[in-house]
Amino acid sequence: MLKYRLISFPLLLLLAFAVVFWQPYGTWIFKVLALPVAVAAVWESCGFAEKLDLPVDRFLAIVFALYGIVVYGCGKFPLDGVWGVWAAITLFFVLLMLKTLFTAEDKRQKAAVSAFVTPGVLLFALLPVITLTRIYLNYGALIFLSLVLATKASDTGGYIVGMLSNKLMKNGNHKIVPSISPKKSWEGTVGAAIFSIGTAALLTHFNCIKLDLVQIFIFGFLAFLGSFAGDLTESQLKRVAGIKDSANWIPGMGGILDVLDSFIYNAPVFYLVLELGVISCQ
Repeated sequence: MLKYRLISFPLLLLLAFAVVFWQPYGTWIFKVLALPVAVAAVWESCGFAEKLDLPVDRFLAIVFALYGIVVYGCGKFPLDGVWGVWAAITLFFVLLMLKTLFTAEDKRQKAAVSAFVTPGVLLFALLPVITLTRIYLNYGALIFLSLVLATKASDTGGYIVGMLSNKLMKNGNHKIVPSISPKKSWEGTVGAAIFSIGTAALLTHFNCIKLDLVQIFIFGFLAFLGSFAGDLTESQLKRVAGIKDSANWIPGMGGILDVLDSFIYNAPVFYLVLELGVISCQ
């Protein structure tokens, strides 16, 4: 597992730097990759539902995932923005309900459950992908990279500090949520927060983003908190679904959601923060 991760992680990191620094080709690479990433994420999300014996309409979920990432992720909002979003959501629900209406009687209950489950499955997987894409395209590649690095610094810091504290402390480290993620500890969590805030400070120092001292702490702490919550959320889903990884697309790392779990909350939250001007990174 580790040897595969040692191959996959540098390749993903190289790809991340390519879409940031290899312009203008990086933008096109990003847009092209956004399509399979969105589809794979929704496919895996559907898998979670099915593992829980919840019927889901994979076809409609994939169709609207493609529509969502092409139009709202990589393109521009049609029909004056918010009305385009409203129209797409309305059409999605109408199609789901029509399918329920015209389903054979013996399958109608399953179709009805699917009509309620499918929107949640789609939103869970698609929201972080679309908002990450909008951050990249609207606010620039460096801000996108800064969010990625500050978020992933939380994972790295948590792992390093947690591992060291477990070895150095007499009785090991103190578990924080053993019922969901047995390896997470209070010591590792503190380390994760320090690494994220420290990364935000370094990014500011090297002019990747422009933050004052207070904003450095806000940016870093939000990156840590979202990463922590996202990781626990996916861990809980995998635990109740009885699976180890969301998929096996990426050797040693699992599926797309296993990589994106840190951004389940971070991507939409940071997009909102940037849109509202709470933090100005430019």
